[in-house]
Amino acid sequence: MPADRPATTVEVTGPLTLAEAPRWREALLAALARGHDLRLDLAAAGPWDLAGLQLVLAAMASGRRAGQAVRLDRVPRVLLAIAEQAALDGHLAGSIDGLAD
Repeated sequence: MPADRPATTVEVTGPLTLAEAPRWREALLAALARGHDLRLDLAAAGPWDLAGLQLVLAAMASGRRAGQAVRLDRVPRVLLAIAEQAALDGHLAGSIDGLAD
C-alpha cells in the first residue's frame, strides 16, 4: 500500500465465525465504500473458522475489483493454518504485512 494513498484501518475484534460473519461483512463493505485502501488489523480477532477466512478473501477480492489494496496486519497464526488446510493460503500471500505475536 503506497504511503501517499489514504487508507482506512479496521480493527477486527472478537470472533470471525459463521455467526459473526454478517456483522463483519457489513463493516468491511462500509470501509471499502469509502474508496480508500483498506488495512485489516487482525491482532484481536478470534476465534476463527472457515467463514472468517472466506470473509477476508471476499474483502480482498472486492478491494481488488475496486482498485483498492487490502492489506492484512498482525495476522493470527490460526488464520494461516485454516487457510493452509483449505488450500487457500496462496490467496493471502503478498497481502500480509505482519503476523500477530
